[in-house]
Amino acid sequence: MENLLRFDTGLMIWTWITFIVVLVILGTKAWKPMIKALEDRENFIRDSLAEAETARQEADKVASEYEAMVTRARQEAQEIVAAGKETAERMKAEILNEAQDKSAGILKQAEAQIAGERDKAISEIRTQIVDISMAAAEKIIVKSLSREDNERLIEDALKDYGQN
Repeated sequence: MENLLRFDTGLMIWTWITFIVVLVILGTKAWKPMIKALEDRENFIRDSLAEAETARQEADKVASEYEAMVTRARQEAQEIVAAGKETAERMKAEILNEAQDKSAGILKQAEAQIAGERDKAISEIRTQIVDISMAAAEKIIVKSLSREDNERLIEDALKDYGQN
């Protein structure tokens, strides 16, 4: 134990010589491959960073394209909805106009039919009134008028009725 703590000049010279020899061997044989390995690693990391940056830029580009596509799709959807609403409003107006035209036609036809029925009823009432009047007149006058007078009176009444 005492020998280890004691200063030995020969041991120190041999330690320095061994250190220098190891340093020369490492400098000639190991230093260049280690530097080359570190440079390769540095280049690999640099290339990886460049590829990552390129990939990030590509992802940003794809994301912006996606956003633009989504924006266009939304705009197209809004245009389709607006066109659908416009078409629905136009169809609603057409259907409403068509229904109003049909109802006006039906109303006009009903009015014409009512007028025709009214005229027909008035005509039938007049005919019945004439028949009843004739029957009553005939019963009243049959005793005092001759048959020729009776027919003449009927014809005159019919002529008067035809003029009205």
